[in-house]
Amino acid sequence: MKRLALALCLIALPGAAFADGDFRYELTPHVSHHFSGSLHTEGTFFDGDFQIEDDVAYGLTFDIPLSNNLQLELLYNYQESDLFFDGGIFGPDIELLETEIAYAHIGLLAQFGRPSVTPYFVVSAGLTRFDPQELQGAGADNRFSVSLGAGVKVFFTDHIGLRFEGRGFWTEMDGLDGGCDQNQCIRFHDYFSQGEATLGLIFAW
Repeated sequence: MKRLALALCLIALPGAAFADGDFRYELTPHVSHHFSGSLHTEGTFFDGDFQIEDDVAYGLTFDIPLSNNLQLELLYNYQESDLFFDGGIFGPDIELLETEIAYAHIGLLAQFGRPSVTPYFVVSAGLTRFDPQELQGAGADNRFSVSLGAGVKVFFTDHIGLRFEGRGFWTEMDGLDGGCDQNQCIRFHDYFSQGEATLGLIFAW
């Protein structure tokens, strides 16, 4: 009888942990609004910075429990947008080309609060894939990047919830070749920064 009771307790423990919001895996498809980021140029036919147009991005996060309050997070985020030259107050904006931006990151998420409403902070690092289109010689390149964000998870049941998040990305861009068109070349330097506001649907188990 004692062995049976012990076995039942061991079986019940994972379910109790899930009910309390502890030690759960979380898969979250999400949609984001990416805010315009700047690309600094040097030695090109434009004297100024390029801008990435605000646009929608899509992605996926997978969170692996490490403890009650700490998760290992895998993130992928993809955006298609336009690269343009900002002419300022008096000059026209010049649209140059389409570009694809993808983030592949691994990070740590620290959460606190009640299981049903869980604020959190997240930090990550990985690669940004920058792929300018339509210019001869332009090719995809992978660059090191980091991100920092904060948000809140709101669970309606033990297994379904919403995730609201704001995050910033910073990508090292020094020496990135954007390609050439009619003997006019683009080369980026410094770093590329971009912000996002995200809404995701959490599936937890």
